[in-house]
Amino acid sequence: MEQRETYLIYREVQDLRNNFFLVTVLYPALLLWYIHIHILVFGKPVGIQNVPSTYLFMLWVIFGLFFPLIYYRTKHITEVRSDGIYIRLVPLSLSFKKIPFYILEECKIKVCDPLTGEESDVSQSSKKVSPVVILKLISGERMIISSSKPEELCSAIRQAAAQY
Repeated sequence: MEQRETYLIYREVQDLRNNFFLVTVLYPALLLWYIHIHILVFGKPVGIQNVPSTYLFMLWVIFGLFFPLIYYRTKHITEVRSDGIYIRLVPLSLSFKKIPFYILEECKIKVCDPLTGEESDVSQSSKKVSPVVILKLISGERMIISSSKPEELCSAIRQAAAQY
């Protein structure tokens, strides 16, 4: 079977920066940085019970360095190519997940409440919820793709699916 050459129609890169997640990542990191600086400057551990330095160092590397770095570097990439939609969460996934156009039945823009999962039209939205692109697959499943420009993404998907 010969491979068709694919070309890029639309690409969107989103930084996943949210204040709630920022607090949950930075609070333990800042606490561990404070503990290590306190130990280095004053030469004695913080608190009443003495925790072994090896454990503190491992916690500092994981929660003080690794998690904030991963949080800072995480990006959501959505690409519409001539043969399908490609989605990747960098650096957590090593390759793109492909959604071929032949399993795509419908593409629409709706407002989806993340807590209840209820869908409504963009014009009927009363809450501050951002619109998303909802893909209905031929199996009946639906896939929600978050986008900062849902109109452009949906029109690129429709254009590429029409050419497929």
